[in-house]
Amino acid sequence: MEKHTGFQQDEEELARQRAAALIESNSKASKQQLVAGTLAETVAATSRWGDQPNDAEKEKMFRDAAIARQAALVESLQKKLAHAKGKIRNAEKTLEKVLKNQEPEELPTDLETLTDEERQLFRRIGSSMKPYLVLGRREVFGGTTENMHLHWRYRELVKILVERKTYAAISLEAESGGVLVSVERTPKGCVILVYRGKNYRPPPAIRPQNLLTKRQAFARSIELQRREALIHHVVELEERIEKMKHELDDMKSEHGNGVEI
Repeated sequence: MEKHTGFQQDEEELARQRAAALIESNSKASKQQLVAGTLAETVAATSRWGDQPNDAEKEKMFRDAAIARQAALVESLQKKLAHAKGKIRNAEKTLEKVLKNQEPEELPTDLETLTDEERQLFRRIGSSMKPYLVLGRREVFGGTTENMHLHWRYRELVKILVERKTYAAISLEAESGGVLVSVERTPKGCVILVYRGKNYRPPPAIRPQNLLTKRQAFARSIELQRREALIHHVVELEERIEKMKHELDDMKSEHGNGVEI
């Protein structure tokens, strides 16, 4: 075993000596000065640096990369636009399902009219009224007209406060059967005054069955808000895509002019 171990050590020592001699010879060869224009110098330079592009080639590479980035961004925005349009279609389908339960009333042809003096009087009464209803995000639904009839049991005028939208006045007049007095803007919002009429009689059911329930009205509000936000997002995407397409066309035309020169 001792002889065998000594034999292996001798072989390892010889292998180390051969490797050291080979490394030393390579280092000496690399330290030798290469002559310019020779094959050795060309091979060494190509292996170290490769074929370096000139300024014109670098500029062309930069322009191609910028055009590719712009085209990729336009494609990404187009995918987002298609996805947003799909969401709008889904929101409209959901809104149609919610509105199936709604059958709005039309204004009667024999609507009671008010004289200018009566209208002015009701406006003064309404401006000093403290009780009022608030028309929130659910807008006009069954509970709104029910509260109007409950107010009309004790007073002939109902005052409704709307924070933003004023087009609900016609709907309130048609659904309640009252007479619209005025729509006025105040610092708190729009104030709608509705008169119950001279020959007012409470209906058998003060909560109409042709309007949405409170839960359905809330679902309608959510879908309307979602659709409005999506439509605004789609318009912004379309404007941005058109702008980037024009920029891409300008970049391509400038690039083509540069190549021809």
